[in-house]
Amino acid sequence: MKIEIIYVIEDNKFGKAITEWAEDKRIQVVPTNQKKDDLSELVDGVVLFHENHNFSKDDNEMQEEMSSSNIAVHKVDINGTLAATNSNFNMWLDRNRPQSLLILGDDEVAKNGNLESFLKGIEN
Repeated sequence: MKIEIIYVIEDNKFGKAITEWAEDKRIQVVPTNQKKDDLSELVDGVVLFHENHNFSKDDNEMQEEMSSSNIAVHKVDINGTLAATNSNFNMWLDRNRPQSLLILGDDEVAKNGNLESFLKGIEN
């Protein structure tokens, strides 16, 4: 499994956190506008990070739109059990084999100490 490109929402603290992680993994990061209509043609999957099922309206609408376009979607509760959350995500990556991902999350998730631990467990 090899993620080649990650799309993040520009001017977003969560997107900046993902960008910093991806640089260490040598994954290309492309900042994008959340309202961009052609994202469904660019990404193979969407990952929505959240805390206890609290989604921003924009992120939830975006993942619903992508799901209706038959794009694989995975939700990551950053406050869940770390081992199980990482295992489920890595299995989702293996099963769907996305090369390009849209990764969504709000500023509160970026501040969550569990985010760094979760990202360390991603196999790429």
